[in-house]
Amino acid sequence: MKSKRNTLIISFLAPLIIVTCYFIYRQFAPFGSSSVMTVDMGQQYIDFFTYFRTTLLHNPGGIFYSFNKALGGDMLGTWSYYLMSPLNLLILLFPLSKLPAVVGVITILKYALAGLTAGYMFIKLQKTTGWMVVAFSTCYALMGWMVANQLNTIWVDGVILLPLIYLGLTHILSGSSSKLYIISLAAILMINYYIGWMIAIFVSAYVVVFTLCKAYQTSTSYLKVFLKWLGASLISGALSAWILIPTFYALLKSKSDFSQSPFFFTFEYNPIRMIAKFVNGAFDFTQLPKGTPNIFVGSIVLIMCLYYFFAPSIKKRLKIANGLLLVFLILSMCFEPLDVIWHGLALPVWYPYRFSFIFSFLMILIAFSALQDILKNGLSWLGFDISLGIIVLGFVYIAIAMKKFEFLTIGKLVTGIVFLILAVLLLFFWNRFPKKAFFPLLLFLLVGAEMGTNLTVSLATLGYLDAADYTEFSTLMREASAKTKKMDPGFYRTAATFSRTRNDAMTGNFYGGSVFSSTLETATTNFYNNIGNPSGTYYAVYSNGTVFTDSLLSMKYYFTPRHVKNKVESRRSLNYLTPLTSRPDLVDYSKKAHTSLINIYKNPYALPLGFLSRRQFMFPINNMNETAAYQNQIASQLDPRVGNLFSSIRPAEVTYDNAYPAANFSNSQIRKKDKTEPAGLTLTIPVKKHTSYYMSLGPRMTQDTLTYLVDNKPLQQYRTSAKETLLNFATGTNKNRTVHLQILANVNHAPLENVFLYALDNNKVKQLSTDLKKNSYKVTKYTDRSITGTIASPSDDRTMTTTIPYSKGWSATVDGKNVTPKRWANMFMYINVNKGKHTVKFTYTPVGFKSGLTISLVALIGLIGLCGYQFYRRKKVTDIKSTH
Repeated sequence: MKSKRNTLIISFLAPLIIVTCYFIYRQFAPFGSSSVMTVDMGQQYIDFFTYFRTTLLHNPGGIFYSFNKALGGDMLGTWSYYLMSPLNLLILLFPLSKLPAVVGVITILKYALAGLTAGYMFIKLQKTTGWMVVAFSTCYALMGWMVANQLNTIWVDGVILLPLIYLGLTHILSGSSSKLYIISLAAILMINYYIGWMIAIFVSAYVVVFTLCKAYQTSTSYLKVFLKWLGASLISGALSAWILIPTFYALLKSKSDFSQSPFFFTFEYNPIRMIAKFVNGAFDFTQLPKGTPNIFVGSIVLIMCLYYFFAPSIKKRLKIANGLLLVFLILSMCFEPLDVIWHGLALPVWYPYRFSFIFSFLMILIAFSALQDILKNGLSWLGFDISLGIIVLGFVYIAIAMKKFEFLTIGKLVTGIVFLILAVLLLFFWNRFPKKAFFPLLLFLLVGAEMGTNLTVSLATLGYLDAADYTEFSTLMREASAKTKKMDPGFYRTAATFSRTRNDAMTGNFYGGSVFSSTLETATTNFYNNIGNPSGTYYAVYSNGTVFTDSLLSMKYYFTPRHVKNKVESRRSLNYLTPLTSRPDLVDYSKKAHTSLINIYKNPYALPLGFLSRRQFMFPINNMNETAAYQNQIASQLDPRVGNLFSSIRPAEVTYDNAYPAANFSNSQIRKKDKTEPAGLTLTIPVKKHTSYYMSLGPRMTQDTLTYLVDNKPLQQYRTSAKETLLNFATGTNKNRTVHLQILANVNHAPLENVFLYALDNNKVKQLSTDLKKNSYKVTKYTDRSITGTIASPSDDRTMTTTIPYSKGWSATVDGKNVTPKRWANMFMYINVNKGKHTVKFTYTPVGFKSGLTISLVALIGLIGLCGYQFYRRKKVTDIKSTH
């Protein structure tokens, strides 16, 4: 196979066929009822892909901003991390019911495209074609990093583009055109800034090391080459500035706040432990949250990469340069300060050493050069023996320390040894009979078998969701959402007492209150913590709302599971409408409609998006440990006459069952007397009519340690939270009664932390809502990034208070005149308004977008002009030569 075209075609088809066969075997959609949805793919990305489709087909403004993101937030940064892959456009061609299948196809295509670009790079670098190119491109496409991060498909575009970026870099270093480098680097910076950052670090390190070692030939000075590379890199950055600059500002409001914690000058683990990851199948679920780098590259690459440094015919400067880069990457994968830099100055949560694909790429690149050298100059047996000796010592270490590697088994180790022996035999006979044409084909077959085995064994330990887990839930949610919108087309938010993921609003296409995103604003997580709802660095869940927060945040509708008698429908409800948190206080809301499995309740107390309050009371609200007290502060700020909505209460009686009594049950433990029997305590609480009751729970009170019942009925709760949450356990209707709240221990010593009881006067909430609605913001037109409406103020001392999260990206006009939005409660936006009726418009433009777009346009125009000038010069020279 000498044809360049055929080599590229097979480089594309080889990983595609291998992965497709595996998908068929596992019955992943579109080849069966299962799917590639696991961990973040099933809990996060699939919802963003739904949002991608909805936005591009129906709501383009959602590219900039979305009220699907918790209470509302910037989305351009989200797009630049999750959604900019060109392959995502395939999602637009199929209905949502086919989304798991489309994601499966995209995953396969990304494997194949990685093989294609690697094959193209090898052809151009080594001026060769054939099965050897296909073998190494397949090795690259199916390397351990790709398999381990198949579920993180948002990062894989970097693996696809890295060979093109590297090839473009070699063009610059050799004095050729910088176009390929500029275009490919700009592409990854636009597609995924995070992986683009990692590739930029690698490229910079490569240029610096190879320049200092003078490891490449150039017809000009090394300084000129360095400046040419620097200029090309800056142009790439400028071309992508339209998305990089607003993303940078978005990160300043989100995860960057959490990266300020100091890192330690320490090794995260013994670097020798990395050796185990060169064994076939050296991966399982335990490696996802916290493990060593996924660097499996196959036996041939391992042997050849080591041999490279002992081959006498390879230039010493090249060995030093590549050796320094490998050492730098190895240190980066175990030395914390370097690790932090690669990950954007913040240690990753799950999926450690995300840049390790670069180490594998460099190993494969070096190995290909070594094999080319052997075919040209013959095998150095001394170098070969030393390389094998190092590998044997590595396997001996693995065998001795086997118990330390929970992801390894004897079977995996034996499989790795078998493939290693086959690789050695192949190289031995190939060197003896170098003119035999079938050896490159044997190389490909061996690599394909080894990499395919690693794919199969590595992914065997992961559990995957059925496609129906998404498609059925999506259908149910969109049905309920569409019915609600038809019933009420206005602006409001919707919550639910069940959940599939924290991004259900994106799948259901409604304005909700929850999100799971790496670009979540810190202000949102702080606010959720303050009002007693679960939140963490990257998530906020509106699961523990109160009657007051429902009112404040415009939670006008609630979705709850509908009780059905049909067994099939009942099973469907149990399978797809997973309970989130019990809300007894929803009894005060009225049922307005229903779908086959979902009831739709309307909250009569829900406030509009904006309303008037008195200007002098818009003072900063102090963060408080008690979530009920924080809500009292907000209410009193909106209307000082309301008084405290929440009041502290104590149980009428506390009894212990098989547990030692505590002097103060609020902060103590449930200690079992008889460890073999159930234990707990019961709180007897009088419940007054028109009053809702809540219990605060500290973060250590998890579902694993405690269970809650009210009058012997289980109380569902969502417990993943960094701080205290409020749990609604009872609501008084039209008469007084008594409830028994049981807290049962699931372990021998169950912690009780910040357990306080509160009563919320529903009548006060009703009155506050009624008063604030008198002068409300009547929305006449809205999209995700633009809201227009009218409001009437009776005097000059009022503010138009909104529950739109504050951001410098929001601009506002009152009767066409610009006004400056201000922040209240450290979270929301308000503007001052004078007496009279006004038209108020809010418009969102990501901070930095205009300046970034200007830079990108100037760079693009300049680049087009430069290319045009160069074309004109070449044509002029050609015309002059032709006349002579």
